[in-house]
Amino acid sequence: KVKTKIRAPRTKETSNGRLQVDYRLYSGVRNWTLRLSGGKEHIAVIRASGSVRRFRGPLSAPTAGIVAEQLIQRIRSVRESKRYKAVVIRIDSPGGDALASDLLWREIRLLAAEKPVIASLADVAASGGYYIAMAAGTIVAENLTLTGSIGVVKGKFSLGKLYEKIGFNKAIISKGKYAELTAAEQRSFRPEEAELFAKSAQYAYTQFRDKAAYSRSMPIDKMEENAQGRVWTGSEAVSRGLVDAIGGMSRAIAIAKQKANIPLENKVTVVELSRPSPTLPEILTGIGSTLLGVETTVKTLLQDLASSEEIQARMDGIILEKLEDSSYSDPFFTILKDYLGSL
Repeated sequence: KVKTKIRAPRTKETSNGRLQVDYRLYSGVRNWTLRLSGGKEHIAVIRASGSVRRFRGPLSAPTAGIVAEQLIQRIRSVRESKRYKAVVIRIDSPGGDALASDLLWREIRLLAAEKPVIASLADVAASGGYYIAMAAGTIVAENLTLTGSIGVVKGKFSLGKLYEKIGFNKAIISKGKYAELTAAEQRSFRPEEAELFAKSAQYAYTQFRDKAAYSRSMPIDKMEENAQGRVWTGSEAVSRGLVDAIGGMSRAIAIAKQKANIPLENKVTVVELSRPSPTLPEILTGIGSTLLGVETTVKTLLQDLASSEEIQARMDGIILEKLEDSSYSDPFFTILKDYLGSL
């Protein structure tokens, strides 16, 4: 007897006319089947995931978030290399340190002056994440990407009541009107300090907005309508001129080929220069279920706490939403969530 093994169909059409692909078939897709390897021309892919910070602190994991000093080195190496004809920067970030975002904006602008740069936005590219993206020549987003959030936030701890409760006293000896600006967390702002903080935040916001207008070739008053911290979906951002096209990585690579004068039918070799690092939401919802994940989460959050005195271009609502949905009952995470919500 000859036994015939009946296999389930690898693809089927759904009721709405879309083609459903079996996971085994999908997972078998390789770069060469998509004409993304074996080509003479090379396109670099740089991934930027997580919160933006200037330096990798002593508490942060080696691959935690977007570390400006490391990413700048990678961008410069691509700019100086003749190997790559175009660059795709894949961004998944709610933002972070405003100065770090600005430094990355400048570096990507320099890169874009040498070769085509396409920003591909993943789930979130908001505030500092959009700051980085707007330096690219073309921005591609998914329909439901959360982006925009052109705004900044600045603040400090006010722990006076906590200190009273635990019986802790802090005395400061200072010289200068604003010497205690961020050091005196045992009290609230004095009127002149609050005014200086507000001016500092307004200046940072103006710089962000004006550079966004310059990057997107948009009048400042028009950009102001899109800014003020407003968050847009990818499709809304396209209609407002903040994003150029809708699509994922394949669309971004196709545009990169076009900008680099590579025929669309030609194969290219896509070179991944950085692997995506785990973001805080990923850690809390998945990896965080392990002891290692918890340790990484705490380190990442503490690193953000340590840098919170600087002006921030971030959208922390995404992180808070994940914290609300997480399964942790540890009060430490509640304290951290409350702190992030106060930024």
